[in-house]
Amino acid sequence: MKKTIGAISIFLSTICLANDAPTISVVGNGTVSAKPDTLSIVATVETRDLNSEKAITENTTIINNAIKLLKKEGLKDKNIKTENYSLNYRSDYNNKDNEMKYYVRNQIVITSDDLENTSKILTALNSGGVNNIGEVNFYVADRKELEDKAYVLAYEDAKSKAQLIADIDKFKISPKDINLNFSAPRPVGYMLSTNAKMGDAPIPVTVPNNVDVTASINVTFYMEK
Repeated sequence: MKKTIGAISIFLSTICLANDAPTISVVGNGTVSAKPDTLSIVATVETRDLNSEKAITENTTIINNAIKLLKKEGLKDKNIKTENYSLNYRSDYNNKDNEMKYYVRNQIVITSDDLENTSKILTALNSGGVNNIGEVNFYVADRKELEDKAYVLAYEDAKSKAQLIADIDKFKISPKDINLNFSAPRPVGYMLSTNAKMGDAPIPVTVPNNVDVTASINVTFYMEK
C-alpha cells in the first residue's frame, strides 16, 4: 500500500497574551492509496419528439433493451437502477426555427464489484442504444480503514511541520486544538469519446491500479520553552 504526504501549509501565530504561550497552527495532510474494488456508471438516455408519447416510448424501449443486455452480462437487479426521470417541453436548439419538442431523460445507474467486466458493461449500454455514457468511476467501497490510516498520516504530517518551525528557537510543542477535515476521494473517471461509442466493438477500459483516500487535519500547538 503506497502512502504519501500532502502539500505543506503553515501558519505561525505570533500573538502572545499575558500568561498565554505562543501557538503555531498547521495543516497536515495524509494520503493512502489502495486498489479499487467497485465501479459505478451513470448512463443517460435522452429522446425527443414532437409527440410526447413517441418520445416516452422510444426512451422506455432503449432503457429496457439496455437493461436486458446488462443482465446477459451477469448483472443483477441490485446492480441496476433507473433514476432522475424527466419530461420537458422546450425549444429544439439544434433546429434553426427553435421548434418546440418533448424531451425525455432517464438515467441508468450501475454499480458492480466485477471490475473485469467493465468493458462488457459499457458495450452492452452502447448496443442497447444508450446515447450518453459519461464517466466510469472506480473506488474503494469500504474506506473506513483507509480513512483512519490517512488521519494518522495527517497528524504526523502536522506535528512534523510544527516541530520543524519550533526547533528554530528551541521550543517544545504540545497540541492545543485539533480539527479533522476529511476530503472525500475524487473517483477515478474514464470519459468515453464519441469514437469509442460507435459500433458494437468492445469498448476498451483500463482499470486503475490505485485510488487515493486523503484526509487533512488543522492542528494548533502550544510552543513552550
